[in-house]
Amino acid sequence: SSARFWNGLPDDVRPVVEKALDKAIAYGNKIAARENQEAKEAIIASGKSEIIELTPEQRQKWVEAMKPVWNQFSEEIGQDVIDAAKASNLGGKTIEEVTADQKS
Repeated sequence: SSARFWNGLPDDVRPVVEKALDKAIAYGNKIAARENQEAKEAIIASGKSEIIELTPEQRQKWVEAMKPVWNQFSEEIGQDVIDAAKASNLGGKTIEEVTADQKS
């Protein structure tokens, strides 16, 4: 398992591996964000679809509607995936940040 691998690493090696993983994840996220933007631009350019931007209130309703689904599948697919989905649905913000934004 990954936990066994991680725990089997020498103490002085773990920080180096962790730093490398952080860099790899950041790089992968940057590529994914660029590809997502390019795909969105291609969809818009095709003229076959309409992109609908949600208002903060609409986005909040979406978040509320998805909560039962997230709860249902959290054990099956992992809380980290659920957290990533939540962040995506909230435009990269936590629910607390979105709620604070709406109040201000």
